[in-house]
Amino acid sequence: MTQKNNASTFAKGLRVLSCFETGRRDLTMAEISRLTGFDRATARRLCLTLEDNGYLQKEDRVFRLTPKILAVAGGYLTSNDFGRAVQPILNRFAEEFEGEIALAMRDGDRAIYVARSAISSARVSIGFSVGSTLPLLPTAVGQMLLARGLDNELDKDLSRLNLEKLTEATDMNLASIRSKIEQAAVQGYAYVRNEFEMGAAGIAVPIGNIGASPAVLATTASINQFDKTDEFDRALDVLRRAAMSLRI
Repeated sequence: MTQKNNASTFAKGLRVLSCFETGRRDLTMAEISRLTGFDRATARRLCLTLEDNGYLQKEDRVFRLTPKILAVAGGYLTSNDFGRAVQPILNRFAEEFEGEIALAMRDGDRAIYVARSAISSARVSIGFSVGSTLPLLPTAVGQMLLARGLDNELDKDLSRLNLEKLTEATDMNLASIRSKIEQAAVQGYAYVRNEFEMGAAGIAVPIGNIGASPAVLATTASINQFDKTDEFDRALDVLRRAAMSLRI
């Protein structure tokens, strides 16, 4: 097999694994074929290869991820010192805030949570965990990440990213979205309410780079909580102090 074919097969295998990113515990061969766009024979060959290499396991008619998939993510987290340097800081400030704090990075046309801390009594309506993804345009995390690339990439991003009406309050006007992103860049934080999930609001602030990738810290709470000026100011203060403590 040529090097080009090898690379193509590898990319197809990654597409199979990406089918499980939505949190599905198991998928049939037909579902994997539909989600990837591959024909049944190609999907079957890829699934069996991934099974042989320990990344998928088959039970009856369905395939499931194995814990081996975490080894790659674990290597990334370890190499960037998440366990020793990042997580303790998130834990400390989440405890002070009495809520949730998450660290997110950009992954192509979406954001991904790479670290998170929340006390057991935190009222988090979205309920994301490490590895969860979310769109860029209707979220505070996404808008703050877009604001970090304001000088060079925003026009390209806004022309390419898909607008999706997730709630009745989702902003579908690109000029308005651009204004929010520019404001986030100037004021040093992004605030979005009701656009991703009704009743939920998010605040995000920038931190340094992880490797070569910009990152943000964010928290989510009910709009009722953040509509109170003192609660909003307290959350923003906690996020900013956490960001200063990280100094990644």
